[in-house]
Amino acid sequence: MKHKILSAGLMAIALSTAASLSPAAAQEEKGTLYAFHSRPVVGGCPGLDWHVTVSPDNKLTGFVAWDAGKHMARLDGMLNNDRSFEMDAQEVGGAGRKATVKGTASGNYINAMINGSGTACDGNNLAIPRVVGGLGGGGG
Repeated sequence: MKHKILSAGLMAIALSTAASLSPAAAQEEKGTLYAFHSRPVVGGCPGLDWHVTVSPDNKLTGFVAWDAGKHMARLDGMLNNDRSFEMDAQEVGGAGRKATVKGTASGNYINAMINGSGTACDGNNLAIPRVVGGLGGGGG
């Protein structure tokens, strides 16, 4: 009985290893991660913790958090061919505020501006550096 369980386990490992080495898996592209803690801006905008990923199809997803992570807004949008973007921001819980984040993503930075939140963050340009590595886990 133990031999059958061990054989089944080894077969599952072999199949999963073969699947991970297949050409389709090797061609799968990873997204790019942008993450940064922006400092408070003069005028009352608090420090913001950004985590935005750009998938291979140029979809933008992520979140921005503030007040030591006590508040958060989900981000969702698209990166255009000219590297400009627009993301909708929806606060999770709290006041449920909505805003728009527009900007450009090129090189090692995302330049973003928040509008429509009704907060001191509206209209401030934020330069957000890109983290080195992809989404494959472990950084790189």
